[in-house]
Amino acid sequence: MAVPVSARRSFNFAHLLTSLRLVLTPVFLVVIETGQRQPTLLNVLAVIVLFLLICASDYYDGPVARALGLDSDLGKVLDNLADITFLLVALTYLVHVGTVPWWIPSMVALAFGQYAVDSWLLAGRKSAVVLVSNPIGHWAGILNYIGTGVVALHTTLQQQLLPQLLFQGFLFGWLAYLLLAVAMRLRFFFRVRRIPGSIE
Repeated sequence: MAVPVSARRSFNFAHLLTSLRLVLTPVFLVVIETGQRQPTLLNVLAVIVLFLLICASDYYDGPVARALGLDSDLGKVLDNLADITFLLVALTYLVHVGTVPWWIPSMVALAFGQYAVDSWLLAGRKSAVVLVSNPIGHWAGILNYIGTGVVALHTTLQQQLLPQLLFQGFLFGWLAYLLLAVAMRLRFFFRVRRIPGSIE
């Protein structure tokens, strides 16, 4: 069955919006590196603008696809892959430059892996994409974005954005919430498993 030209264009636009995160990620890192060497107002503004564009891509790609009737399994997969790629690439770079401890991206990867695996298990190991979210996991995802933005700006400003004690407290608070999210996700998983057909 042929797909109308207008639908194909809209489809491409919706996925292009998601892909924008992947395209902007290396640019974001280059600007952080440049700002770290020379923290001018222009470099700081560039980091902020790029981060806001990345966040806008994450926020609007789903609503745009749904508004155009183009939400699909492929779109869900691309959205999640774009999210985790941006977060892990950016955070791994920030570990490399010494701003972020290794356990932050490790916990982000663990939480995402848990989300992917238990969604698959809860869906009965079907080939169709069924991503099962819960509120605490949703807020953990938002925290991951906020945390990455704060740490990126802190790095660009040569670690002068926050006092060291406050910055360390922020990192440990981030870790604590991710641990809580993982624990609550595990509890959610076992609770849903006991209810037949609960995600059908």
